[in-house]
Order: sequence, then C-alpha cells, then structure tokens
Amino acid sequence: MMHGPFTRRLVAPATLGAAATAAVLTLAACSPSPPHPARTHGAAAAAAPRATTAGAPSPGGKAPAAGSSHGQLGSTLAVSDSSGTQLDVTLTKVIDPAGGANPYSKPASGKHFVGVKLHVQNKAASTYQNNANNETTIILSDGKTLHANYNPIAGCGNFDNGQVKLKSSAASTGCVTFQVPKGQKVIQVSYGNTVFPGVTAEWRIP
Repeated sequence: MMHGPFTRRLVAPATLGAAATAAVLTLAACSPSPPHPARTHGAAAAAAPRATTAGAPSPGGKAPAAGSSHGQLGSTLAVSDSSGTQLDVTLTKVIDPAGGANPYSKPASGKHFVGVKLHVQNKAASTYQNNANNETTIILSDGKTLHANYNPIAGCGNFDNGQVKLKSSAASTGCVTFQVPKGQKVIQVSYGNTVFPGVTAEWRIP
C-alpha cells in the first residue's frame, strides 16, 4: 500500500450535522430577547384615566334647570329660563266671563272671553322683553290647553298689544285674553318661556 505526501481525513455527515446545530444554539443564546410591552398592575392600573364621552358636560357648562313653580290664584311665582330671564309673576285675577273692549271684539259662537290678569316684575339685571300672549296658556276642566286670543277685553289692557318690556326691577300689569267654550272652566294658568327651557309658573284655580 502506497502512502502519499498528503493524508485526507474524512468527517462523517452526522458529525457535521451536530456541529451545525450546536452553532445555531450558541447564536440563539447570545441574541438579545425582544422587548416586552410595559404592564401596570395594582393601584397604578386603577388610577390610569379612561377616555369617555358619556355624561361629559357641554362646553357652555351645566344645562339650565327646567321645571315649574306652583301656587294658587294670587300667588307670586318665580319664572326663569336659559336666556337669562328672572321674573316674579303674580296671577292677580281670572275674569270669567269677560266682556269685549269694543263692539268689534266678540267671541266666536258658543264661546266666551276669559281674561287672565298678570303682574310681571323683572328680577334680572338685564332688560326683559317678550310677548305675554305667547307665554301664557290655560288648561280647561276637560284637560285641553288653550293659547291666547288677541281680542281686547273691557277694563284690562293687553300690556302693549301683548308686548312686555321691563328694565331691571320694573313691573307691569296686563291681561291676556282666551276664548273658552261654554260649560268649560279654567283650572290652571301657566306663564313661561315657550322657546328656551326654564321654570314655568303654574297656578291652580279653585
């Protein structure tokens, strides 16, 4: 058997495979692990704020309170609304039946005039201006609500054709007219802003 100057060493395939696997494992062990997201536990987690829109106040602040103030004929009741109105309103008299102020002021067939006499005082620092014919309603014994009629009645003017304009602390008295079917009785009178939400005065009529 002849021997050359070089000697070849053969490595078995299995040995190569084991060496490659060891190298991969070594590299994996040296590689940095990926960062984990931060977690908050306990009290810190409970204190974290949560975004919500439920119940959030409007940019203008609190909504104005709405409701009604109640009393009997002759009572002075508070009236207010979101436009800044602050009034003391007194229902001084219900004229039932009321006569027309002139021969041309007549109720429709089967109806009669009723006059609601109101004393309105401005309690706000700003001027109050509105139409009492729009702000005043009545409820009848059959449960129906009536709005004002514009016929003038005798002995009690309709403010300034319904218009009420009052500087701070000023007051005015006038009547609002209604046409009521015969046989019906007024059981409630209301005064309040019909446009802006607020507190409406309601008087029960005995």
